[in-house]
Amino acid sequence: MKNNKTNSFSLATTAFVTLAVVLSSCGSTSNSAAEVGGKKISRDELELTITELSDAGQTPVVDGEIPGDTARSVLTALIQGAAADVILKKYGQEITKADRDEIAVSVSQNTDTSEFTEHLKNLIIELNAGGLALNRVVAPDAKSASKMYDEAPASLGVMCVRHLVVKEEAKATEALKKITDGADFATIAGEYSIEPNAKVSGGALSGEKNACMLLSDYQSSFDPDFTAGALLAKPGVATGPVKSSFGYHIILIRPFVEVAADISALLEANAGVLLLNGYLATTKIKVDSAYGRWNPASGAIIAN
Repeated sequence: MKNNKTNSFSLATTAFVTLAVVLSSCGSTSNSAAEVGGKKISRDELELTITELSDAGQTPVVDGEIPGDTARSVLTALIQGAAADVILKKYGQEITKADRDEIAVSVSQNTDTSEFTEHLKNLIIELNAGGLALNRVVAPDAKSASKMYDEAPASLGVMCVRHLVVKEEAKATEALKKITDGADFATIAGEYSIEPNAKVSGGALSGEKNACMLLSDYQSSFDPDFTAGALLAKPGVATGPVKSSFGYHIILIRPFVEVAADISALLEANAGVLLLNGYLATTKIKVDSAYGRWNPASGAIIAN
């Protein structure tokens, strides 16, 4: 169910790149540009960043305005930074002076910041230093992970999915009824799905040597409607039909007990970033309508 596009974001490595692109001169209807985890990102902060980036020659201006897509990109980076603070606090970590110093050295060696204000430099350093702190986050234990997964599977930053896809909605509904009546999902996927190899895979969407995939892979490469449907599904309950550009899907989030070891392996490799991505996909994020709306399926702000 992949699309040939990329739209991923790594706070630890590309926050500066995201900040250094174009912002938009948008109107606004509130004092806050966005809010996440109880933390508000003010319009003043966003507009100050816009001005400083523009003055530093980092944002092309056309007829006195900067494109809306890049405004949304920068506000997305600020939201990710605020969300990182939430995750760090929850898991007992914080950004240290050593983190900031390491990023400051990297920025000074790789970027000409002679036109940057101190505020802009500090903002770039803080966002990227959050990525270093996230690397110290320890994965939740199995009991906690199971609870999080049962409440919102994507909260762990992974997706453990089986699906089937057909061309006609009626066919998808027929397959769903069989599954709901007790038929094995993998068997029905092999019988109904038009996806190649479904008879062998049972509709499993697996990563390399792992039954699960990263949520960020879904957000960057999969059909957005399919991803949105998968984010709404509950473990062990067949859901659908979900329409995408490929057809009509029935989606099953695999039960935690079935994929616990696979989830643990992914979390052990990069718990902080996965938990951040999971939080951004499953928590309520408010965005002033002048800038767009938060889209969990892409992990970013999109136009209304």
